[in-house]
Amino acid sequence: MMERVKVREWIDALLEQLHTENARRALTAMGSFLAGMVCSRGLMFGKYAPFGVAVVAAAPRGGLWAGAIGAFLGYLIPSPVYVPARYAAALVAVTAIRWALSELKSINTHPLFAPAAAFLPLLLTGMTMVFLNGSISYTAALYVAESFLGAGSAYFLRRSVNLLTGLGADGQERSWARAAVFDAGDMAAVSVSAGILLLAFSDVNIMGVSVGRILMVLLVLCCARAGGISGGAVAGVAAGAIQGLATAGLSYLSGAYGLGGLMAGVFAPMGAVAAAVAFIISHGVASLQVGSGGSQIFTGSIEVAVATVAYMLIPKSRRIGELFGMRADSLSGGALRGNIVMRLRYAAQALLSVSDSVDEISKKLSVICAPNLQGVYNKSTETICAGCGMSGVCWRKYKDETLDNFAQLYKPLKEKERLETCDFTKEFAGRCCRAGEMRDEINKNYGRYLMKEAAELRAAQVREVVEGHFRTTAGILEEMAGEFSMYQRFDEESAGRVAGILRESGVTPLEVCCRVDKYGRMTVEAEISRERQKRLNRASFTREVSEACGRAFAPPCVSSAEDRCRIQMCQRPQLQIGRGFSQYCAGGGAFCGDSTNVFFDGCGRLIAVLSDGMGTGGRAAVDGAMTSAMAESLLKAGIGFDSMLQTVNSALIAKSGDESLATMDVACIDLFSGKAEFLKAGAACTVLRRGRRSELIEASSVPVGIMPGVEFATAEREVNVGDIVVMVSDGVVAAGSEWLVDLVVAWDEEENPNMLAQNITDEARKRRSDGHEDDVTALVLVVQ
Repeated sequence: MMERVKVREWIDALLEQLHTENARRALTAMGSFLAGMVCSRGLMFGKYAPFGVAVVAAAPRGGLWAGAIGAFLGYLIPSPVYVPARYAAALVAVTAIRWALSELKSINTHPLFAPAAAFLPLLLTGMTMVFLNGSISYTAALYVAESFLGAGSAYFLRRSVNLLTGLGADGQERSWARAAVFDAGDMAAVSVSAGILLLAFSDVNIMGVSVGRILMVLLVLCCARAGGISGGAVAGVAAGAIQGLATAGLSYLSGAYGLGGLMAGVFAPMGAVAAAVAFIISHGVASLQVGSGGSQIFTGSIEVAVATVAYMLIPKSRRIGELFGMRADSLSGGALRGNIVMRLRYAAQALLSVSDSVDEISKKLSVICAPNLQGVYNKSTETICAGCGMSGVCWRKYKDETLDNFAQLYKPLKEKERLETCDFTKEFAGRCCRAGEMRDEINKNYGRYLMKEAAELRAAQVREVVEGHFRTTAGILEEMAGEFSMYQRFDEESAGRVAGILRESGVTPLEVCCRVDKYGRMTVEAEISRERQKRLNRASFTREVSEACGRAFAPPCVSSAEDRCRIQMCQRPQLQIGRGFSQYCAGGGAFCGDSTNVFFDGCGRLIAVLSDGMGTGGRAAVDGAMTSAMAESLLKAGIGFDSMLQTVNSALIAKSGDESLATMDVACIDLFSGKAEFLKAGAACTVLRRGRRSELIEASSVPVGIMPGVEFATAEREVNVGDIVVMVSDGVVAAGSEWLVDLVVAWDEEENPNMLAQNITDEARKRRSDGHEDDVTALVLVVQ
């Protein structure tokens, strides 16, 4: 075991050295040298070798001279190449062009620069040979064809170099998602480049069997297994075209390899055996249809057989298969995100407008109906007395008696909700000639007044019961819209790889989503069924997801809802948190009213919740545990702090008819940025130590469960490595907080955080001198 650990450490150290700048330069130079030497040995039409020139034209800037030297040495080695000196001259010309234009980035990074740099020297040197030999027909056509082939090879080689160096086809830096997955052009470039490298080994024969063609077939089969139909077809056509142009009499390979690669890709999902058999049959059929000689078909069959045996022995690599995944159109994801954000925000506004609708109804009722009982009398007298000839007598000569008459109507209206003529005073009834009409008008207006009162009461009840819940729901939707708007894109390829990992682990995913926010951080979210599923090994799952997505992830945050389970992971942050905890139950009881939960929310934040139920004992324990558990569940589900507070508050109010309340103290630390949020609802102070200076964070606020509409008192700070956050319950600071600040300042950060938490609870118990006992809890968070 120790030897294995040492080997692993040695490998890690070696890989770390390879990532240095000097190592990259050395590898670039070495790779360019070998590629130049090998490719210069590859022939087309039996005697032309443009591939060494193409390598120099496509080599990265740091490998230009090494590639030129390697190609030059390759051309000097005896071979059937026609006039090697011509290619030496072409190499000098290509190198001079590359060197002269090396500072013009806009030119030398253009996709057509490498093809042009290879085409012109090959064409000019070829035309020079034509003029020197006096031949202008067939030989000239071959030189032109060689020039175009060299230019095409330079294009594909340059694109392959860009893939290795993290650049796109246009020479610009690729995003991570584009660099991690090949598109159709990338697959063609890699296949052609590999074919050019393997072409040099075509003339290496063992009893008539070509090593180069064996490697070509092996390349096609591997591409078919990794890339399916597209990978097999592209690799087969590329390999067949290269071999067909290279050697006279082997043109049948263009069809044989192309058809074989296509059929191997079709049958690749059925396994390696099915893909190999499909290639063998397709290659044989294509060879027979072309009508090649028996010896060529026989040796070709042996080459295919050897390649398929080697193919069966090569283990399948998921990482290589992932490279051949096709990218989806990112526009659909962006449009979907925009549509979701828009609909969520409209829904939030609709919920917020519920109270406005209630207010509109109240305003309309106020216009139609009298605002109060005096208004009932006023509207009635305006209608009846306005056209009466006795109006001046009643409202001028006997005004006081008339007012007394209306004042005494309050009692019969309240008792019977309507008036009779006998309810008027005798003086008023004898004087008013329209007493009956007045009675009916008052009854009508009073009925409307009662209707308005009932409607306003109902509106108030609706507002009290519904508005708070709708406002909370609207807040949740608005927070979700804000979260969605942060996402820059959805990485469907990574989501597919994560889904594959879950299936390989015996877990069937219902939905997998990989999203990248505007800061470039990826978040993985998966939903699985809780029934008949294997348990996931978190460490192994985290490691595999990190490898599949090419990013280092933190362990997953897991939450459950009914029969489904939600797994959320974010990239591993820069900061870590050490924890310390200590608790004492009042009177040494079995139940503690203080409850704490510390968890990661799956988005790179650590959240600590401390809740103190009212009083001590079992009832306080229920309130405190319920508050902290609901807070954790809602925050893990992605609900914001304010919406979470309103939801928990409503739950405590509705829990029972008795008073039920609890404090809530929340500390949220963003492990990427170091931003810390402190949110308090009736909670005790929090001590923040930064360096050797401590700060007391406290704010007046109301506990949850007392009244609707409670709000957090908030504070924001920046924390860094070595800073300490100490959260305590009310029982710790019952005797003051000065000693707590001094204790935190004096603490040695090299010690275990649990020791600091224990010292705080012990000291709090000693300092309590009022004869009462309370639950005491201390939670210590150390930024590391």
